[in-house]
Amino acid sequence: MDQYTPPIELIDEDQTLWHANRGPAGCVHCNRVYLVSAVFRGAVCPICRKGKLEAQPVIMRPTTPERVLPFQVTKQDLLPIYQQFVAGVWIKPVDFNPETLLKNTRPIFWPLRMVDSDINGHWQMEAGFDYQVESSNEVFADGRWQSQVQMESRIRWELRVGALTNHIDNVVTPALEEHDNRQLMTGAYQLEQGKDFDPHLLGGAFLELPDVSPEDGWPLARPHFDQILAEICRKAAGAQHFRNFSMKANFVKQNWTEFFLPMYTTHYTDDEGNPQVLVVNGQTGVIQGPRLASPQRGSHLAWIIAAVASGLFLLAMIGLLLTMILPWAWIFVGFFSVLGFGAVIFAILTAVWPGQWNRNQAGPRIADKK
Repeated sequence: MDQYTPPIELIDEDQTLWHANRGPAGCVHCNRVYLVSAVFRGAVCPICRKGKLEAQPVIMRPTTPERVLPFQVTKQDLLPIYQQFVAGVWIKPVDFNPETLLKNTRPIFWPLRMVDSDINGHWQMEAGFDYQVESSNEVFADGRWQSQVQMESRIRWELRVGALTNHIDNVVTPALEEHDNRQLMTGAYQLEQGKDFDPHLLGGAFLELPDVSPEDGWPLARPHFDQILAEICRKAAGAQHFRNFSMKANFVKQNWTEFFLPMYTTHYTDDEGNPQVLVVNGQTGVIQGPRLASPQRGSHLAWIIAAVASGLFLLAMIGLLLTMILPWAWIFVGFFSVLGFGAVIFAILTAVWPGQWNRNQAGPRIADKK
């Protein structure tokens, strides 16, 4: 039977942790909880950008985290990233510009969990062994039948069972309910570049706390252990492949620690005044989030262009009247009519394009936990 009893404690709202001068504060809108310095209490949540952070007690493991992946993308690196991201949108909300995104940027570390455990138990699997089969194929060439030797690779499957006692360190597992969505937002990290936890590596970043307890996280961690154990057993059996691995085991002396990963968040405001949150991987610079156009500005611009079109048609009508006394005025009639029709088409395009663009923005977005 799986055994795990990681200690947890109630951390008071005035208590600081990890020699980092940070205490717990939660967002009143999305219920995410962070460790923040006192100056950020009352600040807007760096992820949902809707609620404010209020000091609150939290139940958590006070043990110092094990690893942290430092920021490799600096704030100075973000401006060209934002410029490229914004450049692809034609009619943008006023707020959607690189300078505003840079001003709204907040650094955050978000958590994974790392689990160590002693394992003892019995395993069973089908072990696959590669072997070669020689066969021949008759072909007609040069006016006669010839035999060609062919070597075919096959796998021989054999049942293997055994007992195993082992210790496995640092199995990475989700620490957030929204882990899958967060991974979509940030993209992959190179975890091997992580460093031992040091408060000085945190800088002024917010630390997002896990919302999945070790008890609830164990079903997420167990498949990762099984993958590692299956590979150990495969090698022990001398096999090249395996399938249908199963193990009845006790997982004891478990140790749960955190691994914090870097990301930046920023936001701009859309036509309805809602914050649209963008996420940047703090290691790779990959940026994700809604890249919306502004139907409001598109409509306003369309009306201006339509007014210009009306003026062009009016000039064309005046030119038509002038043809009664100046036959060559037909040149102006044709010229202003063509410009007027072009302006009408451009006005329709300007009014329609932003809505069509926004309907095609189906990429990942920060999960709303409210």
